[in-house]
Amino acid sequence: MFDVGVVKYEEPMKSLQKAVDLAGGIDRFSPDSKVVIKPNLVIWHEGVNFPKYAVLTTSRLIEDMVKLLVEHGARDISIVEGSVELEKNPKHSIVDLAAKGLGYDVLKKRYGVKVIDALKGSFTKVPIDDVKLNINTNILEADYVVDMPVLKTHSQCMVSLGIKNLKGMLNIASRKLCHNADPDIDLNYHVSKFVEMIPVSFTVIDGIYTSDRGPSYNGRARRSNIIVASKDLLSADLVGAKVLGIDPQTIPHLAKAASYKNRPADLSDVKVKGNVDIMTALKPHKWEFEQNEKGDMPLWMERAGIKGITLPKQDLTICTYCAFFINHVFMGILMAKNKDRSFDDIEILDGKIQEPTPGHKHTLLVGQCQVNLNKDNPVINHCVTIPGCPASKKNFLKAFEELNIELPDNFLEWMEKSPELVHMKKYEGNPDFDPTFYTIQ
Repeated sequence: MFDVGVVKYEEPMKSLQKAVDLAGGIDRFSPDSKVVIKPNLVIWHEGVNFPKYAVLTTSRLIEDMVKLLVEHGARDISIVEGSVELEKNPKHSIVDLAAKGLGYDVLKKRYGVKVIDALKGSFTKVPIDDVKLNINTNILEADYVVDMPVLKTHSQCMVSLGIKNLKGMLNIASRKLCHNADPDIDLNYHVSKFVEMIPVSFTVIDGIYTSDRGPSYNGRARRSNIIVASKDLLSADLVGAKVLGIDPQTIPHLAKAASYKNRPADLSDVKVKGNVDIMTALKPHKWEFEQNEKGDMPLWMERAGIKGITLPKQDLTICTYCAFFINHVFMGILMAKNKDRSFDDIEILDGKIQEPTPGHKHTLLVGQCQVNLNKDNPVINHCVTIPGCPASKKNFLKAFEELNIELPDNFLEWMEKSPELVHMKKYEGNPDFDPTFYTIQ
C-alpha cells in the first residue's frame, strides 16, 4: 500500500508537518545533499495585481517546506522552475520576477536557498520507450526532489498535479513536442511518461486554494484549505484528482502512468491517512470550458451575445504559447467596439490539427503551427493569419483590422492590465482570498 496524507490547512508549519508525517516523513540529509523544490509558477505579470490564487504554489507552503528541509539537515536547497516567456528576449525572466514577488529572496537570506531558472540552465536528453525529452539537469542530478504543485484542474489534461507540474522541467522544444498532433502520442501520452523520467522523492499538493478550469486565472479559484502529501508521486495525484471530484481512472495521463507501473488507478492500493474524507471534502471541480449546443463556439462566448464567429473547441495540440496568446483573440472579440453587431462569418482555428470548414467568408489562423498547416488550404475563401511562435501582437492587430473587428483604443496596453482589471474582480472584498499567502515576511 502507498501512504498519502490528507489534512486540512489550519496554521503555518504545523499543518504541513502533519501531512508530511502521515505520508511517512522526510528523510534526513547530509550537509552536501542537493535538494530541489519544484513549485508551480505558471505565469507572472510584473506590476499587475493579478490573481495568484490556485495559479501559483503559495509562498506559505514553500516557506514551510524549506523550514522542514532545513530541520532535517538540508543545506543545499534550490527552487527550480521553468516558466514560459511570452515575450522574446525579456529584460528579466518570469522566474526571477516571480521569485522576487513571492518573497523567495527572503528564503535566500535566511536559509541560503537558490532560485534557478530551468530554461537558463543545461538539459539532459532522457529516453523512455519511444519518447526522448530534454530535462533540466538540476532536477536530474538532485539527491532529493520535492514536487509542490497546486491542487487544480486543467483544461487539457483534466488535472494539473504532481506529474503535470514536471512539464516545467522540459526545454521549450520538448514542451512543444508534448503537444503532438499524433493522437497516439499526444499530450497525455507524453505527460504520463514524466513519472518514469523525472525522479521525485516527495510530493506536496497545495490545496489552500483550488481552481475550476485551470491552470491559469481564467477559471475560478476556491478557498479549500487542503494539503495532500506522499512519498509516491502517482499516489499523490490519484488522491488529488479524487479530492477535486474527478475519477482518476478517467484521466488519461494518470491511467497511463498507473499502467506503466502495473498499478490500478482506482486507489485500491493507496492508504489515505488523515481526518479528511476525500470523497466529500470539496465540491466537484469542473475542468473544461464547455462549447454551446451547436458546438461552434464556447458557451461563454454565446452567452456574451457574440454572433458571426465560429470557434471550435481547443484540442491537446495547442501549446502554452498559443494557449496564453489566444486570450488576446478572445478578449479582442469581447471588447470590440462592434461586438453588438454580427461579425462577418469568421472561423478561428488554432493548434496543429484543426481544419477549416467549407463555406465561411473568412478564416483566421492563430499561431505558426496553424499557419503552416492551413495557409494554402483551398477550402478557405479569405485567409487571415497571425503567424509567429509565440504569435506576434503586431500581426494580431493587423489581422483584426483586416477582419473588421474594431478593437478599443490602446487595447494591447489594456490587455497587459486585464488580469487585474477583469480577473481580480472575482475576488475583491472576499476575505477568503488573502494575498499574504503569496508573501514571506
